[in-house]
Amino acid sequence: MKLKKKLKVIMIAHASHSYFANENDDLKKIVLNDWYFKTASQLKKYYPEIAVECWAPERVNEEYEEYVENDIKLKFFPTTFSLMYALDFSWSMLRELKKEIERSYNEDYEIILHLHECHNLHGLAILDLFRNEKIVVQHHGGSWPLRHLRESKWKRWFAPLFWLAQVWENLVIRNARNFYALSQDEVEYLENKNCDVKFQTMGIEDEYFDSMDKKAARKKLGLNESEKIIFFLGRVSSVKGIDYLLKAMKELKDVKLKIAGYGKEREKFEEYVKENNLDNVEFLGGVFGVEKLLYLSACDALVLSSLKEGAPVTVMEAMARNRPSVVSEVGGVKLMIKDGENGVIIEKRNVEDIVRGVREVLNWRNKDIRKHANIYKWEKIIENTVKDYVK
Repeated sequence: MKLKKKLKVIMIAHASHSYFANENDDLKKIVLNDWYFKTASQLKKYYPEIAVECWAPERVNEEYEEYVENDIKLKFFPTTFSLMYALDFSWSMLRELKKEIERSYNEDYEIILHLHECHNLHGLAILDLFRNEKIVVQHHGGSWPLRHLRESKWKRWFAPLFWLAQVWENLVIRNARNFYALSQDEVEYLENKNCDVKFQTMGIEDEYFDSMDKKAARKKLGLNESEKIIFFLGRVSSVKGIDYLLKAMKELKDVKLKIAGYGKEREKFEEYVKENNLDNVEFLGGVFGVEKLLYLSACDALVLSSLKEGAPVTVMEAMARNRPSVVSEVGGVKLMIKDGENGVIIEKRNVEDIVRGVREVLNWRNKDIRKHANIYKWEKIIENTVKDYVK
């Protein structure tokens, strides 16, 4: 598509990246593997004429930080306060955003604010303060305030705040031009508020569709060719259902589980593995790039026993590598997985169902899983996104 206007897109992350990191983790590596930067990189790949920046609050920063990667400027602003994940607030970022919009107009740019999640303090503030700008929102699996209130008992102590947040969200939500939702629930919620919404996920790179023999991948990784191997890829936390997955591994003694990802609860889960002598479980830490492709090719299946999800990118990546997924029935999973065709849908918090799902997919032979992944190619997703930017 040929663009008729000069565009500048600012991708805005909804939380400090340090929330995903352990003490010795490389924070920059986490940033460069974040959804907002991947979207920015693909946008720059297919539309190099678009000016693209990535902005984020960062609670561990005492001063403003900036660097350039892939011709994309990344800016990190110290938080004014950071109460918990998704309750970051950076007044300096909002002030600078106002100045950046003014500069962009003076340089004849049409500016797009592309928020990565809006069910949070920063998202609502931007929808309110910059209501006259063109705003696009990518859902990341978060919930609206009253749903958050229902999901957790301890939050009931703060019920008045959640009610106020819901009133605020009701007032500003339609200030966004477009929403990309990751679940049927989110689609229905936004449709009820007369928002322009559609199901759209993050994309996957073409390299994921390259064929790689399982035997060759295992040889490169030093894995046994004859073992049954399942793979978890994501944040190592309770919300991802790791505790239920580890309990299931007690019953799956003939199966090896490789866990790749960061998370502050990792040590707790590693201790559980030691206490229960689960020698069929290995924590790999962060796995990226070629190594991630190797593990996706080497495994027999991906397993995500999450309690909460949006539309898991790892499921798309596994499909592109022709691997089935065993996934909890949460978020947009039912929009992605056809039970019995490209994966198995299981009940969340159900150890027996995890075991059942794993056993089922390990018995599959010669299924064409990859065909279900074609709709998630980055080129198609970026094309649809730019159409929304310019309309």
